[in-house]
Amino acid sequence: MSVAQEGEVIEEIVTVGIRSSLTRSMDVKRSATGVVDAISAEDIGKFPDANLAESLQRITGVSIDRQRGEGSQVTVRGFGPEYNLVTINGRQMPTHNGTNRSFDFADLASEGVAGVHVYKTGRANVPSGGIGSTINILTPEPLKGEPTLSLAGKAVADTSTRVGDSVTPEFSGIYLGRFADDMFGISITASHQRRNNGVNSAVTSGWYTRPGDGVMPDGSSNPRLADDENQINRPQGPDESYSIPQNLAYNIAEFESERTNAQVVLQWAPT
Repeated sequence: MSVAQEGEVIEEIVTVGIRSSLTRSMDVKRSATGVVDAISAEDIGKFPDANLAESLQRITGVSIDRQRGEGSQVTVRGFGPEYNLVTINGRQMPTHNGTNRSFDFADLASEGVAGVHVYKTGRANVPSGGIGSTINILTPEPLKGEPTLSLAGKAVADTSTRVGDSVTPEFSGIYLGRFADDMFGISITASHQRRNNGVNSAVTSGWYTRPGDGVMPDGSSNPRLADDENQINRPQGPDESYSIPQNLAYNIAEFESERTNAQVVLQWAPT
């Protein structure tokens, strides 16, 4: 005689991770002949980055400069922004800097980027000219991705402003479609951001060094610098010196900025 045992109910565990994005980044490194790092759209979308510069800072050896709280320019392996060559799909990007080729990544929203490759050594198939690195920005390829329609909106809070709105909107959208038995593809991405912020700063035009006894090398002195320790707390010996700031000022500045990005990619793969 046997008694049938009821089957045990095992709780299903679903793990959601970033294995695929890590695999793609690893494949880029494995197939490269030099030193290259990469991030994909999945990596970029995991954090609330204000722009593409803040996404790039997660790559090894990449650091960023900030302007008014947002990421702006990148430094790779210790070489400043002017030593990096920035391309989009292999084409060099223009800059609005009149003195060097430093590229301002604050102009680019991260939502419209499929990935970024940072080449830290030269390659024959990569444009040359970047001593620090060559940064290639990749746009979505509609024939490689799945058909997608995505709209997103978020609010950016900035408590530094005293005049403008402390909470401002940001909208983005992406469409990927394939037609004619996957022979034609189109991708459309657009984003818009408006932001108000403020900057408080204390600045000086320089420092002026004087001898402690007030007597200058030419023998002149300032009678207003009396030897009264209750009035002046500074070194007062003839062999001592002190420095005082000149033109000390406290500045309050308010900024309002808007960033609009849009791109259209068409692909045709004849059979």
